[in-house]
Amino acid sequence: MGVKTFSKDFLFYASLGHKSEAVDPKGYANLVGFRNNTSILNIEKTRESLFLTSMFVKSIFSKKKGKVSVLFLNLSEESNVVTKACAFKSVQPFFVKNWFSGALTNVLLKDKVDVIFLLSSKDNNFILQEAQKLNIPVIALVDSDTSSNMVTFPIWANDNSLELQHFVTKFISDTIIETQLMTYGLDCV
Repeated sequence: MGVKTFSKDFLFYASLGHKSEAVDPKGYANLVGFRNNTSILNIEKTRESLFLTSMFVKSIFSKKKGKVSVLFLNLSEESNVVTKACAFKSVQPFFVKNWFSGALTNVLLKDKVDVIFLLSSKDNNFILQEAQKLNIPVIALVDSDTSSNMVTFPIWANDNSLELQHFVTKFISDTIIETQLMTYGLDCV
């Protein structure tokens, strides 16, 4: 499934936000409105954010000749199997256990993380703060109840949907694989 075409299920899961009183004030620009006191995310903003994210991933891999490390981060037990599988498939590092303070600066920086893919920015400010201190770009799902201030490439969608989490993780992994193959192919020519 490309960025241009979405299934009805994807549109349904991606567009559901949170109760109107929980919406982050900066997130109003990414809503089409409210229905039954629930925010409805603008699916065009989701499409746009996925497109911008894929262009960013492709450009960083092109600039560094494919030698890029995208850290897949998912601290949710419900969907970490997919995160591991997609990281393995795209030959990228992953972290799916309990995060401890300073993990990025003290442990993972030895392997130089170029980009972080965080499945959900909600309740993960400590990771975003570490990434910001180190100037590491962050790609993350951002829902209507979450601020996108520290996320470099926010993907505006419902971060509670497992189906959507799987879709976005697979989308990032497939973009990495496609770009790696293109870079390899160009190097061979």
